[in-house]
Amino acid sequence: MQVRHVAIGASHEIYDSAEAALRAAVARRVEDRLIRERQQRQSARYRRWKVVDTTPLLRSIDGGLDDTKFLYPVLDNLPLIVFPLLSYALTGAQVSVYGPPEVCRVVEVVRDVLLAQGLIGDRAKVLAVEEDRRDISLSRSIQRSTECLSAAKDEPIAWSAGDLVLAYDTHPWLMDRHLPGYELIFNLNARQRVFPEGTPELFARNYFDRLRLEGAPGAVLDIKEPNVLLFTSAGLRGLTKVDELRHPRPGDTYMKVLLRAAARTVWHTSPAASVAFLRYGLKRTRDRIEAGDALPQLHAGELARTFFGVPTLLKAENTDPFFVRDGDSVEDLFGYYRAVLQPIVDSAATKEAGYRELSHYHPHAGILYRLSQALRPLQSELPLWRRWPELIQDKLATLNQRLAQEFRGLGIPDAARPVPEYFDAMGVFQSRPLPSDNLPLTRDFLRNAYHPSFEHNQRLYQWLVAGCLPPERMRVSG
Repeated sequence: MQVRHVAIGASHEIYDSAEAALRAAVARRVEDRLIRERQQRQSARYRRWKVVDTTPLLRSIDGGLDDTKFLYPVLDNLPLIVFPLLSYALTGAQVSVYGPPEVCRVVEVVRDVLLAQGLIGDRAKVLAVEEDRRDISLSRSIQRSTECLSAAKDEPIAWSAGDLVLAYDTHPWLMDRHLPGYELIFNLNARQRVFPEGTPELFARNYFDRLRLEGAPGAVLDIKEPNVLLFTSAGLRGLTKVDELRHPRPGDTYMKVLLRAAARTVWHTSPAASVAFLRYGLKRTRDRIEAGDALPQLHAGELARTFFGVPTLLKAENTDPFFVRDGDSVEDLFGYYRAVLQPIVDSAATKEAGYRELSHYHPHAGILYRLSQALRPLQSELPLWRRWPELIQDKLATLNQRLAQEFRGLGIPDAARPVPEYFDAMGVFQSRPLPSDNLPLTRDFLRNAYHPSFEHNQRLYQWLVAGCLPPERMRVSG
């Protein structure tokens, strides 16, 4: 069984004003820093969370300008939404994107280019669905983005976050081995799966929860929410129950949603699952997680099945680092992804030659080059692009001013310029990665491991879609 229908969410919460979004971004960054300071003071017996300070990209609409991260350029003039859209559309799956009108306009340009190049068969293969700004929530985004897909009731659908930049090997998700047995699948991200012991981490992330595997004593994983969900129509109906959790907002992590869902369900599950959840939840709330504390996978799965009311699988098998790190923050989007990609293209004498060099790292580099040209007319059409790069320069400068002021008030040192300035006075990009980001290793991984794995999985997916049995030696590589 394969997934042939994909919905991409490019809608997220709108703050009342740019000032309100700025205050919220500062508050979140300060909160992260305070968590890190508190963890450094914790007793050695309690597990110290590894906290990475990042500055969230929050959305507002002022004067008709929709400041949405999905339009932020990740490479030259190519906006964030282009990358996941291409990754799924070029598998042959039907794809819908749910987002604001400006994002939908970009989707239409991408669709036209793919049609002109013969890379998709008809317009119905790529759909743009405008968001309802009166009703923005995580569950609403999932529902609306899937409504126009032609999937049958029993066919699986993948829902993907719209801010996955380099996660172009989508095939392992579209061929998930558990698809036939479940209506809803959560494949959580676990640090030990993505970066096994003894292998270097390409980047550090925040993993604030822990899961204990079944049948593996002592096997505890540091986990975070998934950026892809798999479900059937029955699973989608189960997902709508998150509406009971006070309409969680896009950007609200799945782990928070799952924990709240479990709290609503705890009295309807087995005593063992209830006790395990209450014990873990209490210690987590009080910041008293010890080295061996974790929520057993068996009990977590039971709680999820009870809440959603359908066969639900909760696992942690993802091995793809680029499905872990999305474009949620300034540091993610510019400090990591743009810092990885832009120097590759800029290393050549011409843009065309630069994208040819990029093809060693990204299989869709040639299409990205054509899209970069096709999107140029939108520079004068979309309000955010007309204001770029002045908008991002002003935003980063104001963030630094406010954060430095907050940190000084709290007596926190080394906070003179918390957010790197990624664009100079002329708007030219400057590569300034976080200390924990290994850009050379990331490029090496892309060229020598990830790209070859993509090609292998692409061949396997094509075999399966064609209804043929693949060669016995072919297995999904992660």
